[in-house]
Amino acid sequence: MKTAIIRQKFLDFFGKKQHKVEKSAPLIPQDDPTLLFISAGMAPFKPYFLGLKTDISRAASCQKCFRTTDIENVGYTARHHTFFEMLGNFSFGDYFKKEAIAWAWEFITKEINLPVDKLYVSVHHTDDEAWQIWNRDIGVAADHIVKLGDKDNFWTIGIGPSGPCSEIYIDQGEEIGCKSPDCAPGCDCPRFLEFWNLVFTQYDRAEDGSLTPLERKNIDTGMGLERLASILQGKKDNFENDVFSGIVKKTEEITGRRFSEQGKIRTALKVVSDHVRALSFALADGALPGNEGRGYVLRKILRRASRFGFSYLGQDKPFLHQIVPTVAEIMAYYPEVKENADHIIRVVKNEEERFLQTLKTGSEILNQHLDELRKAGNSTLTGEKAFLLHDTYGFPLDLTREICREQNLLVDEDGFNVELEKQRQRGRANVVSAFVNFSAVNPGDYPETIFSGYEKMQDTGKVLAVVTEGDQTIVIVDKTPFYAEAGGQVGDNGQIVCGKAFFNVKTTEKAEGVYLHIGSWASGNTFAAGATVDLIVDTKTRRATMRNHTATHLLHKALQEILGDHVKQAGSYVTPERLRFDFTHFASIGPDIIAQIESRVNEKILDALEVKKQEMAYDEAVKSGAMALFGEKYGDRVRVIRVGDYSKELCGGTHINNSAEIGLLTITSESSVAAGVRRIEAVSGSSSLEIVHSLKQSERELTRLLDCEQKNLLHKAEKIVSENRELKRELDKLRKSQAMGKIDQIRAAARQISDVSVILSRTDDLNVDEMKELCDELVSNARGKTLALLATGGEKAGFVIKISKDLVQKGLHAGKIIKEVAKVAGGSGGGRPDMATAGGKDVEKIDEAMAQAEQLISQALTR
Repeated sequence: MKTAIIRQKFLDFFGKKQHKVEKSAPLIPQDDPTLLFISAGMAPFKPYFLGLKTDISRAASCQKCFRTTDIENVGYTARHHTFFEMLGNFSFGDYFKKEAIAWAWEFITKEINLPVDKLYVSVHHTDDEAWQIWNRDIGVAADHIVKLGDKDNFWTIGIGPSGPCSEIYIDQGEEIGCKSPDCAPGCDCPRFLEFWNLVFTQYDRAEDGSLTPLERKNIDTGMGLERLASILQGKKDNFENDVFSGIVKKTEEITGRRFSEQGKIRTALKVVSDHVRALSFALADGALPGNEGRGYVLRKILRRASRFGFSYLGQDKPFLHQIVPTVAEIMAYYPEVKENADHIIRVVKNEEERFLQTLKTGSEILNQHLDELRKAGNSTLTGEKAFLLHDTYGFPLDLTREICREQNLLVDEDGFNVELEKQRQRGRANVVSAFVNFSAVNPGDYPETIFSGYEKMQDTGKVLAVVTEGDQTIVIVDKTPFYAEAGGQVGDNGQIVCGKAFFNVKTTEKAEGVYLHIGSWASGNTFAAGATVDLIVDTKTRRATMRNHTATHLLHKALQEILGDHVKQAGSYVTPERLRFDFTHFASIGPDIIAQIESRVNEKILDALEVKKQEMAYDEAVKSGAMALFGEKYGDRVRVIRVGDYSKELCGGTHINNSAEIGLLTITSESSVAAGVRRIEAVSGSSSLEIVHSLKQSERELTRLLDCEQKNLLHKAEKIVSENRELKRELDKLRKSQAMGKIDQIRAAARQISDVSVILSRTDDLNVDEMKELCDELVSNARGKTLALLATGGEKAGFVIKISKDLVQKGLHAGKIIKEVAKVAGGSGGGRPDMATAGGKDVEKIDEAMAQAEQLISQALTR
């Protein structure tokens, strides 16, 4: 039975049982920033299990899943996968054990006709209810029911909902088992293969481990589609079922290796096939390779696949991307892979190209270390060497570990972590605050500061401490309107005043909830402890910062609308002067698209959208559709910033009240900051107006210089550029003609060395390109046995050498000769055996270099 038929049968079966059949959710969690990927069928239904949503009471799905826990096992076993499909049926306070067990048995015995005599089930050793349903109601023989403990048959996440589970197994045959008379479900051997898990969530587990029955009981079942397909197709290895065999076959075609070869070849084909399928789906759903979080996971599996291809399948050039169209075709049930195929191919190819050079260099160095290790009779690679590979050559620890594992060697990972921590400590020591590291301030000595800056920019507070080191001072108060740097927004500046004492706040930071006002004295030199002070935020800079911060929210939304949903914030920095926004996207953005993005933001600014700020529970905020940023840590209560109906994000920063206050947004640059991460810099408000004024001033100057009206400026500039280009062509033609006019004079100065015509000449009025053409002419028109070396001197020395092919065949090498010549003039160079170029810093040494050239050439020709 084909995988597509099994999938449809399952969904149709539970659809007839009044389950709402849901489409698979994307692999990237839409409303749970705590998850890297969706890794189980129940994950998208979490709000229903928690009672936050109640519009459906039972559901079924075939969910795309991505698991990261067993990546290093993929390829070595028959069942491990990174990406897989999970069939599941779920009850949210509706039916329970009796129906879940009965329907599971009906599906496997009636719908897909698995042989009853080969089926076994396990139950938790305390779950007599499930045992009786299986035995008395369903009719499963007692010797086909096994009671197992918590490890195998109790589901829990620690504290919270939990319960016993019942698993369904198929007996694959005694011949592949351990041959033990006690072999049964739960044995570590592959004979009894578990393929469906029915979880009965009936308890609330307390911190002390005690279990309290839940009033609202749930059912959560999961069955791996790949595993079930292999069972029905009679395959002992998932990579031989109808889905994977097509992907494996394509990998065989590309690499010329065969799955039947066993050993490392078979493992490599599995790794590549699995990882390309996983990458295709993750990239289609908006993830991108990177250095953190889910991006790191994708980069890890791509590099692992590339390494297996390089080491065992003979692939020293990018090849993974060639498998993507096959994945799209075979997995057509999910159209997103085909729809995003061009994007997936581009990302995979780009990543692999970048990694292969690292792989080649790192593999060579690692193999040298391992050879030395074996010669010394050791079996563990030191942490220092593993870290050197990671730090200097970018060779990941997981690859080092896996390569060592393949050779039955170990890695001192504790030693690696020691070196990594040393590096972090060095980094921390080098990153000193722009102000002062105040060792005398212990935040734990003070209560958390009350922040009043959302509502006001001037307030009073009581002084808790004043700490001075050198010419910098920290003032700590109980309440402040000053925003402390956080979430990419810089800290406020302003003044703190008490009587005649004035303290200039340069910036505000916080540590453990305590706000640190950092600055220096304008007058006076302290505030008395307990004194009441006026805290006055610089309104102009704060409002400018607020404009830029709200603008980043509009920019984020505009980027998602125009570039796609894969765009996610990867960092931001908001100051009064400008904003910087980093986001996930894999290609540079052309000027036309930048103009679209800028226009979209300014359109929303002109719409004068109200900016609402609301504090609410985190779960409520996410449920309302507010965008939570992956990797950010949120408390139980969060602040939601809503710009009209356009943008809605969780954000603790300060914002304006209406989008019109931004005035105008001008994008000043777009660039790359890392693989898969782009950066846009922009300004708003008065800074944006300054750019407009500057451009208008430049325009006026250009119209004056070019003596034309503003409307004709572009035409006039194009005309001048065209005329200049034509004049340059004419000049180049004239210079070439003059150079060629010297050819007879230069050729006449040739000298014979061992029947070879050697031309050495200074041509200071020619550039290197002109000398290359002249050398080509001198040697090409001669009848062999000719060597020409020309030199020029301007600001720097330049050399060009050309050697006829017959001399190259005799062992002369232009690149090697010119390298030695250039050294005399303080330079370097190189090139092909027949032609090479070089430069030098010391023009005064050109004649000396040419004399050295003649000596080198004579020695080479008279040997």
